[in-house]
Amino acid sequence: MTESKLAPRVLVFTQDEAVGREIREAIRNVAADGPINVYVTTDLTQAVDTVRDREPNAVMLELSGDLASDRTRIGELRSIHSDLMLVGVYSAESNSANIHSGYMVELVRLGVSDFLRRPIAEGELSGFMNRLVSTGQANEPARSGTCVAFVSNKGGVGKSSLAVNTATALALQYPNEVLLIDASLQMGVCAPMLNLTPETSLLDAFEQRQRLDSTLIRQLATPHESGLMLLAAPSDPIAAADIDDQSIVRVLNLARRTFRFVIVDTFPLFDQVVMSVLDIATRAYVVLDNVVPTVLSVVHLLRLLENLQYPHERLRIVVNRYQQLAGNPLIDDVARSLRMPVDHVLPYDKRMITAANVGRPCTMDLVRWSKLHRELKQLANEIIALQPVQDEGRR
Repeated sequence: MTESKLAPRVLVFTQDEAVGREIREAIRNVAADGPINVYVTTDLTQAVDTVRDREPNAVMLELSGDLASDRTRIGELRSIHSDLMLVGVYSAESNSANIHSGYMVELVRLGVSDFLRRPIAEGELSGFMNRLVSTGQANEPARSGTCVAFVSNKGGVGKSSLAVNTATALALQYPNEVLLIDASLQMGVCAPMLNLTPETSLLDAFEQRQRLDSTLIRQLATPHESGLMLLAAPSDPIAAADIDDQSIVRVLNLARRTFRFVIVDTFPLFDQVVMSVLDIATRAYVVLDNVVPTVLSVVHLLRLLENLQYPHERLRIVVNRYQQLAGNPLIDDVARSLRMPVDHVLPYDKRMITAANVGRPCTMDLVRWSKLHRELKQLANEIIALQPVQDEGRR
């Protein structure tokens, strides 16, 4: 993975690329003991997009010495997040080194909370990073909902059905606070599984990405009788090809600020979009059935995630449609092949297939003593338990 979800995020916005590289290396040297995500740009539009998409904990802004220019840049950045931490950086070799008190006071009024002089002393940068980490840890739970992804690199294992039923189970407890995003852009099936015909989709969110906010994302989502909200996959696979990973990141980050739970169904192919979903997800459920080719396929997927240094603790293994047929590997065999424990086992049940065909999730019709329903409830409860304690007041 190119990004660590739990690490601090810093945007370095400079006028000169060399200055940006200098600051980035200084940050990484100070943060050598832990991961940190650093984004560098010299372009205002790209800086604004990064603030919107990546939600950095802080922006290190190279001061120009021109108050009007700095006011414009600060205003654009803070229009996205009014409480954004801004740090002004200036050089002893530039005109901005001689900033007068009135200029500095005005920058403070505009939202600049600290000033660092280049070359930045290691002690000053360490102090800034310590404040950044503590601030990020304090603020993260309060502002973000729980994002869960269902992934597989093999089709036909019931991944989408599992995502739909889990999302519905959550929505029955938290109506209008659960968003299901069908990020299987080329072959989304969540809408028919819910018997919905959406008039809007992820494509609309992509096309209106510059004005996307909490109100708009709720308007683009299609409501379901269970209380679930669905942001459907585009109906046109060709148009869906325009939706890139950066757009998915923007939608997911906004969804996490808008909903208590965000459930994401993904395309059964490991591409940039799926990687971006995994970067943001609090938990990723890898779905497979107990058929040898599928197990071998997931072995390759887990090896790829390991090579990309994806956090092992964020993964859970779900064996879906489990059947003890001749030649099928047992749960112990699956766990041994994956070199990971199997966390959830959902038995094969015709009711799940019938529910998908008629467009009514089986979690809406409780069947007493059903092992399938018991396992689905356990899965939903596990996701509920991922919520930060501070977030309970949102219900």
